[in-house]
Formats: sequence, structure tokens, C-alpha cells
Amino acid sequence: MWKRFGVLIFLLFMISACSSKTHAVPSGYHSYNMEKVSSAVEQLEFQPDLPEYIPVPMISVVSDIYQDEGTELMDLSFYTPDNDLLTIQFSQEEIDTPWIDPEELSILDNIDGFYEDNRFSKKLTWEKDGVTYLMTYRASVASEEGNEQSVTRQQLVEVARSFHS
Repeated sequence: MWKRFGVLIFLLFMISACSSKTHAVPSGYHSYNMEKVSSAVEQLEFQPDLPEYIPVPMISVVSDIYQDEGTELMDLSFYTPDNDLLTIQFSQEEIDTPWIDPEELSILDNIDGFYEDNRFSKKLTWEKDGVTYLMTYRASVASEEGNEQSVTRQQLVEVARSFHS
């Protein structure tokens, strides 16, 4: 009897392990509340891709859907324990954002983007399948002083790649 019970437990474990959709988060990156974000994104008239992971540890996420000149946009704001902020904005139109000195770069073979690092934020934008993505990282004043959390250009590019993998 115990042998059958052990086999049953093992089979249930294997079924649950195989049925859960989990992606390995690379070292240096972090998971986030995918369920909360997915349910917020489902409210949009369009369906953008979502990242598999983010470059900062998240303690909360806030979503905001709004209209700008008749265009629907969504902001996802991920906050860290140190109050750093990673915002991902989605739109079916070009997102109007001021750029100081953008650098053109390749995200994937078929996707190019623009990156900027100024003293206030790091921004990366790209377009795929009619959706414009804008990812902006802003370190809190405390993080800047301690230089504890600094998201790099490469980390933002890797997160952008994870949207479309």
C-alpha cells in the first residue's frame, strides 16, 4: 500500500511540475508578479508581449491604462526595495518622449531600438508588430548615492529580448 501511495505522490508531483509554465530567470535578473501584470494587460484593446524577467528586484507593481490624444497607453511601474523604478510603457502609436542623445542598437535580428543614458534615467525603446515599447529605469537618490543598484544598457537590452523569445 505504501509503495502505491509513494508512486501516486511521485506521479502527482511530476504532473504538476510539467504543467506549470516556468521560465528560468538568468542570473542577475528577477522574476515579477506575472499574473497581476497579465491580468492588467488583458484590459488593453491590443496585446503587447511581456518580459520573461526584469533587471531589478520588485516589491510592488502598479499598472495604469490611459488615453493620450485618442491613443490607448499602458504604464507598468515596478518598484524596488530601495525605491528604484522600472517603467515599461506600451502603445500602438509612437511614444513621444524627449531624447537627448539616443543611440541606435540591435535588440534582435529583426528588431532595432534606441537607447539613452542620461543622468536622470536609462531608456530603451523599440517597435514590434505594431506595438511600441518604452522601458525606462530611474534609480532612487539613495541608490545613486550608494551606487548599489545600477541597471546597465546590456541588462535593458536582454530584458527587451525576453519580451520576444
